[in-house]
Amino acid sequence: MDEWFGMIHSTKHQWWSDVAVFEDVKAAKTIETFLTAKGLEARTYDDKLFRYFLFLRPPRLTVRVQVRQENVQSADEFLGAGAPTALQEAIRCPSCYSLRVSYPQMTRKFIMPTILLHLGILFRVIGHQCYCEHCHEIWSLSGENVHAPLKPAKHFPL
Repeated sequence: MDEWFGMIHSTKHQWWSDVAVFEDVKAAKTIETFLTAKGLEARTYDDKLFRYFLFLRPPRLTVRVQVRQENVQSADEFLGAGAPTALQEAIRCPSCYSLRVSYPQMTRKFIMPTILLHLGILFRVIGHQCYCEHCHEIWSLSGENVHAPLKPAKHFPL
């Protein structure tokens, strides 16, 4: 009985983690389908309520492809070796080419930094920017080069 409960608890109550962020829902769905075909539980997630109310509608729409937290490393390996061309449309860090980006740059885990950045955006002191979870680079999506060029899988972190 304890073993059965542990299995249910482990799959139902795990956090979802972002593996890629897209501006195009179709590209995100393609990557979701790819990861699902590889045996991972994946979803395309649009946190529009969060964006509209906390971020005051950032200038760009983004959707996230997510997997369960325990499957992040497997997803990274699958995406690094033979992912569909739709992955080229993912937003990448311009410095390290990582797929681990957050847009807007506010954390979704802690409320105080989100409130402070939200106030900065309200008073137009801070603009909406991306944040790289790997190298901590912060940049704006307003430039033409939104999608950094792909590098060979062994040269960039996912």
